[in-house]
Amino acid sequence: MSDPQHRAPRPSFQQLLWHGLMGITLGVICAGLLLHVPSANASDLIPAPASSLKTLRFLLSFAFIFGIGATLTGAVFLNHDKS
Repeated sequence: MSDPQHRAPRPSFQQLLWHGLMGITLGVICAGLLLHVPSANASDLIPAPASSLKTLRFLLSFAFIFGIGATLTGAVFLNHDKS
């Protein structure tokens, strides 16, 4: 039986930071591709931003969402890996 006093070690901040940075990078790449790859149906998926400020906001929003998702996924993977 497992010891009730024994807790699984928590993932380190540096490991979670790497997962978050990976997600931010992938979010910027994905958003950039959505904005710049010419296709017939891309305008149906997202409207073209009217200004560079809206483009930056779109890129940063994607990066933030991907970063949070990658950090949470990394925390789950690291927690299960060390248990």
